[in-house]
Amino acid sequence: MALLEQDHAFEIADAILAASSADETEVALHCTEDRFVRFAHEGPTQCADRERYELAVRVRYRDGEGFREARASTGTLDDGSLVGALRRAELLAGVAAPDVHAVPLEGAVDVEGTAPSRPTQDHSFKEKAEWVDAALRRCEAESLRGAGIARTTVASRSLVNSAGRRVHGATSRSEFSLTCDHPDAGGGAPLGGQAAASSIRSYVDRVDVEGTIESAVTRAVEGRDPAEIEARPFDVVLMPEAVAALVSQAALAGFGAREFHEGASFLAGRCGERLFDADLIIADDPAHPAFGGLRFDGEGTPRGRTELVREGTALGPVTDAAWARRLGLDNTGHARPQPSSAGPRAEHLVVEEGTASLDELLVTLGDGLLVHHLHYVNLVEPRDLVLTGMTRGGLFRVRGGRADEPVEDLRFTQSLVEALGSAVVGDRAERAASLLGGEVVAPPLLVRGFRFTSRAQG
Repeated sequence: MALLEQDHAFEIADAILAASSADETEVALHCTEDRFVRFAHEGPTQCADRERYELAVRVRYRDGEGFREARASTGTLDDGSLVGALRRAELLAGVAAPDVHAVPLEGAVDVEGTAPSRPTQDHSFKEKAEWVDAALRRCEAESLRGAGIARTTVASRSLVNSAGRRVHGATSRSEFSLTCDHPDAGGGAPLGGQAAASSIRSYVDRVDVEGTIESAVTRAVEGRDPAEIEARPFDVVLMPEAVAALVSQAALAGFGAREFHEGASFLAGRCGERLFDADLIIADDPAHPAFGGLRFDGEGTPRGRTELVREGTALGPVTDAAWARRLGLDNTGHARPQPSSAGPRAEHLVVEEGTASLDELLVTLGDGLLVHHLHYVNLVEPRDLVLTGMTRGGLFRVRGGRADEPVEDLRFTQSLVEALGSAVVGDRAERAASLLGGEVVAPPLLVRGFRFTSRAQG
């Protein structure tokens, strides 16, 4: 097994620290066990059972008011590779320019330990094949093609530095996703009938395989032969996957201290200002049950729940050690592996649940659109988080509070700040992934006047 016990990981790190000539040294060891089956309508297309190590050594030499530092890594743990990574880091640091914003490494901390899920770690290819078989049989029964992935991953991370910091933890992730489409899709007039669903959980026994299959297949069947629709502003209900695609962009370009300092964040000049609906609460929370993330960041700093938006009011950016000192703020524990010029990032965003059920959101909506997924979402303007992209996987017209007609996909250009200003928050949050890899725990949202600008097809 690739995951190392804490004592073994610390033993490897201590040997590197002892061999280092640098003024400060940090060793980070990341171990991963990843097992997955990708499948298409004819069956499995790729299977892998991968064990990986990444050990990174960061060394620092004092130089005036700053540090010359560098990082080198290796994917193997034999003595020669470990020493080689250390010597490369020392060599690179010797010619690096001093960083006057670097802060000294910090010492011992108390961090809540986390362990991998053994059932997730042991989940077999046979068990994944049962998921795949159930999905493809259901697709075949409805004359649909199916494709997707069944995946389980466990990972551990250890960080030890010469100032006395020693932290270790592990995480687990399980996923089943299914995309369905019509066998004749792809040529001529759009047939629709494409839909996707997924279930992402920390523990494999909580993955909702049956619900994922039913959601994808039902929406694919109901979405066949979509009607044309005019592109214009619509009131919409965004399902959790669509919300995740939008809100994850705030993690990439909004909540970090670097973009805040540079004035490229929607938070710049607005902290303490009510920007959103008073019911909206957004936090970064690795300890949320849906995430089960590590309780320390890329510098080994303890981290927990950090509120970013409270009752619609923007509270401030996330920080790491250097940016906290530079801006005179508390260190929120959001460092990436160092050295990094990218700045801190919120990686476990949670949009807190409201009180409205999905049916109540649709009734409140009255007439508009039900949006299940958003695709290829990109940032246009960071100050107001203006985003562009398109709908995907089932767009439905809502009339009188009922989603009763599939319509063709539309492109949008919309400010997220403006959209969340009128949001009504649903009551069932889910961990959902976006195309670019961000994952957000989010409920459905009702948004007024969502700006659709053109048809996505033709």
